[in-house]
Amino acid sequence: MTFLLPDAMRKKKKPRWTAEPSLASADSAGAGDSSSSAAAGADRLTDLPDALRLHILSFLPLKYAVRTGVLSRDWRNLWKYRWPHPSSLDLSVAAGERPEDFLDRVGCCLRHRGRRRLDVLRIAFHPGLRHGPEVIRWLEYASACGVEDLHVDLSPPPPSPAPVGRRRPPRRDFFHLCESPNLSRLTVCGFHLSCPAAHFKRLSSLEILCLHSISITDAALRRIIAACPRLRSLDLRYCRDLRRIAIPASGFRLASLTIVHCPKVSELTVSAPGLRSFRFSGAYLTSYCLDNSSGLEDVYMSSGGLGSGLPRSNWVKAIGRLSNVKVLTLCSLSLQYITVSGANAIEEFRNFRNLRELQLLMVMMTDSNLTDIYSFFTLCRCPSLERLFIELPTNMYDPYMEKYLEVVEEKPPEVAFENLKVIKMNNFKGHNNEIELVRFLLGRAAYLESLSIVTFQEFEMDEVNYYSGMLQFLRDQLSYLTKASVNAKIVMTENDDKKLRPTHSEIYIKV
Repeated sequence: MTFLLPDAMRKKKKPRWTAEPSLASADSAGAGDSSSSAAAGADRLTDLPDALRLHILSFLPLKYAVRTGVLSRDWRNLWKYRWPHPSSLDLSVAAGERPEDFLDRVGCCLRHRGRRRLDVLRIAFHPGLRHGPEVIRWLEYASACGVEDLHVDLSPPPPSPAPVGRRRPPRRDFFHLCESPNLSRLTVCGFHLSCPAAHFKRLSSLEILCLHSISITDAALRRIIAACPRLRSLDLRYCRDLRRIAIPASGFRLASLTIVHCPKVSELTVSAPGLRSFRFSGAYLTSYCLDNSSGLEDVYMSSGGLGSGLPRSNWVKAIGRLSNVKVLTLCSLSLQYITVSGANAIEEFRNFRNLRELQLLMVMMTDSNLTDIYSFFTLCRCPSLERLFIELPTNMYDPYMEKYLEVVEEKPPEVAFENLKVIKMNNFKGHNNEIELVRFLLGRAAYLESLSIVTFQEFEMDEVNYYSGMLQFLRDQLSYLTKASVNAKIVMTENDDKKLRPTHSEIYIKV
């Protein structure tokens, strides 16, 4: 087998020993020096020539070949060269490129490459009505080359100012793209999936499925899940036709479920016993049914709306028993649900004994919102909480200033944060309820190491001078607050360096 190595790799030479150690010297080292001899001998696999290591990688599926990069620096990125020709293709229209020129370029590329092993294929092209056959040929080519990771985005470019994800996808079924027996990761965007039964013959290896802006029915989704016995992760975003999402017990391998802005969905039934991650963003559903909510370790629940009341939903009862949750994100509406549940919430949210990270997404910061935060920490004990992130609202309106004469201050609860070490607040404006929240947290976190406050930046022109002076005033005010931890450092900054980010930051960024 002949391998074409890049120049940088071809120049790299492995050190070779000039002489073998003698048996006498080995015996004199003794058994006690076995660890030092192992270290001196280095990794024998790494000492192999590049061509042999690439030959070894050629027998591995893509995901296992990538994982070999953790063995040592010499293995890092080696998997990219395990085939003589590029095994990762990106078929995307360049800026200003005409569709005809793009089609010619892709055709020439595929003819030159031939039908060789293909790891990753990304297609981003809106075919319209004329170029559908070309896309089908590309997908057939990917299947013939045994593609493992396939990303197909046929979404039309959104006309400004229409928001992304609101246009209905074209009524065309490309689902026979799943013919590759090696396909383990599939992302499809912007078209219709009718999914007849004949298309489910070769989905047995699929592990990760992402459906974005897809027209798909409830029945078609159930057939897809039933045809994927190895499915570990399911991501549904902007699927406008879904109404009732059902994950049967046959999807026992499913560990991660993400649902983002599927507006017509009203019911969710999950019977997958292995589910560990549940992330939901959108209007709260009427009915949640999760058979194993106690096994969840990663939960994200968010509704960004400013609804006038609480919609009818059973989510507190359905996923309340989160005794094993480690990472949790809740929005203002979620906190309100818990507050309204009151004593019932104590039964459902008895003890977040394993919770390590909590993120609160506050759409508003009124007096009632502050009360909801207090109620959450009163009802839901978090003895292991280490990291707390709070996204404050971006509006400049301070509701406290309008009715400060008639408001009775809410007394903070007597709770203690025994392990809380890091707190971060974004969009801090110095409003009264924000200051009170800081006061509460500083006074209850006895082992706090740092409080990071990122101020709100987007002011009107006539407000810039006012708030630039307020920043120093706020720094002075925060320095006078009582701290339960004498070692806690308070850092106020105008620029978020992104080094300290919550686990779920990618969820609300993507939506």
